[in-house]
Amino acid sequence: MELTDTHAHLDAFPSPQELQGAIERAKQANVTRIITCSAKKGDWALYSQIAAARKGEVFWQLGVHPTEIGEETPESVRADAEKYLRSQTPPVSIGEIGLDFYRFEGSAQEFEEMKSRQEKMFLAQLEIAKEANLPVCVHARSAVEEAIEIIDFSGADWNKIVFHCFSGNLQELEKINSRGGRASFTGIITYKNAELMRSAMLKQGLEKIMFETDCPYLAPAPNRGKQNEPSYIPFIAQKAAELFGISLEEIAEVSSKNAREFFGI
Repeated sequence: MELTDTHAHLDAFPSPQELQGAIERAKQANVTRIITCSAKKGDWALYSQIAAARKGEVFWQLGVHPTEIGEETPESVRADAEKYLRSQTPPVSIGEIGLDFYRFEGSAQEFEEMKSRQEKMFLAQLEIAKEANLPVCVHARSAVEEAIEIIDFSGADWNKIVFHCFSGNLQELEKINSRGGRASFTGIITYKNAELMRSAMLKQGLEKIMFETDCPYLAPAPNRGKQNEPSYIPFIAQKAAELFGISLEEIAEVSSKNAREFFGI
């Protein structure tokens, strides 16, 4: 049996010893592939190095998270991205990129300025993905409809779009799926108050199912409240298997197959 963590922040394990321990625990838990996701440009060199040292085990995504834009411009991101896209260990995806309008504290004018910066950066990174023919990992918090509109406008291939840690509603998921996109699911599906996310996962079905930890956040039950890590993927998969009425082995096989095909790994 093999499982895949399609979205992990491996900078949560800052020392080589901590990182090695996390990867070894994952392997012992049958999590044979980990895709580590960038939040800022400062992640890119680290993740490229980890992927090079752990070929076939760790893969990486290149991107700038909407809340980490800072002084970056679309032009500066593109210039640096091109170097890594031509490297010997290129990213397997562009991510995580998107929009985040959650709990913004500021004036209406400040919100519009922030929204404009995020939208321009999102569109620019979608263009990078199109040119590199890479899939895209989308972060959309309190902004699913807006993200859908920008992806439509960009002309990106929806079959290469995944909304990670999906937090929208069933109608938004229907729009994503009807266009060819998909959502991936985290330990949230194991939480008692997460009936909407369980319903969303079941509505999407097994055809597109993929699992992620989004570590170090969102540890699944029974480890909720602890630092999350890739070795916890089996708890998510087991809950999903129960909901779908199939075995852990079956859902491991289909979810890993989906991940391999989507990310080309």
